[in-house]
Amino acid sequence: MTQNAKPIFLWDNLMARSGYSLTATSSETGHPVSNLAEWREYLTWRAGSGASQDIKVDCGSGNPQPATAMVIYGHNFYSAGKTKATLYGSNDNLNWTKIVEQSISSNDVIAKFFNQASWRYYKLNIDSSMYAAEIALLFIGAYLEFPVWPGAGFDPNQKETVTESAKSEQGYLLGTITKFQRRKIALDFKYLTDSFIRNTFWTFWNAHIPKPFLFAWDKDNHPLETYLVEAADPKLESPYEPAYRSLKMELVGKVS
Repeated sequence: MTQNAKPIFLWDNLMARSGYSLTATSSETGHPVSNLAEWREYLTWRAGSGASQDIKVDCGSGNPQPATAMVIYGHNFYSAGKTKATLYGSNDNLNWTKIVEQSISSNDVIAKFFNQASWRYYKLNIDSSMYAAEIALLFIGAYLEFPVWPGAGFDPNQKETVTESAKSEQGYLLGTITKFQRRKIALDFKYLTDSFIRNTFWTFWNAHIPKPFLFAWDKDNHPLETYLVEAADPKLESPYEPAYRSLKMELVGKVS
């Protein structure tokens, strides 16, 4: 039986860091490249044409930054006729090294994990087709990996349907509509070290919450199950029990 990878959070997006330059070959009016770093899936970048596109981030002079993952969330590549998306790295903006490549066979999330790279520039190239590419969120950066697996009862595939009902003045049901599906994932970690909580988890929490982030429960065997989520309750508790620390979180997100 193949062992699951430990869960990861993807939150420190190089595309979203203050002072870093983010550019694209072209952008349609109302869909700027800056939308890729907004963590809001209803804001999208859309290319100005179906031609080959480069999306590039410049981390600054003499400032190579580590990356171990690329996630393209909420894209239309398959529908637009794209066949390939490739991530490159460079330190001079002239000579590029291929980091990872993905063939396109659906509009599902693209989640690629790789050995640590460290470059000043990162560039995502999307090949040409008849129609323009569109992306809701592009993540390039390193991830936070938990040192232990979640406890018993963890269900990464839970879904529930959110509905709205209308009733008459007499209380009769007039109809019910389905608004959307959402996911609620309960995380219960035990035997976490104090150093992990203080030096890794608190860094994420203090810098990013309450903004959304990406969650992959098993990046090795189920990369398509990489979800855009947020903390259901922005309340942090990590008690000692007694030598180690525990942590409970509930993640919520819309089912795409």
